[in-house]
Amino acid sequence: HILHRFPGFTYRRERGVAVWRGTLQPRPLSPKYRVAVRYKLSSYPSVKVISPALAPKAPHLWSDGTLCLYYPKENPWRPDMLIATTILPWTALWLYYYELWLDTGKWLGPSSHATDPNLQGGYANPNEGDGKIS
Repeated sequence: HILHRFPGFTYRRERGVAVWRGTLQPRPLSPKYRVAVRYKLSSYPSVKVISPALAPKAPHLWSDGTLCLYYPKENPWRPDMLIATTILPWTALWLYYYELWLDTGKWLGPSSHATDPNLQGGYANPNEGDGKIS
């Protein structure tokens, strides 16, 4: 479904993990962000911006630099959901709010959690230790 809805994305299997890479552009004048989505069964999908580099201290990132798209304890994503209709649109929306943060200095996107001292404005990544995105 991802390659059908996002034809510019590529797919590879890396050490038992499904990895899709491609570009998203949240607004017509936005830069094109190259992202990688990793998904391992019985885990949560994770997304990392490969380029351009995100600003230092960008909010809503997990400690490993992946995007904080949702709060896993609230279960907004389930394995029966399609990454193409949830994670990738949520990523584009995260990038939109990121660009607003660059302009205003305030995170205007949804935030259902308090700041955890271990992260940049979020929670410890439930996938931490599952491998790196590059």
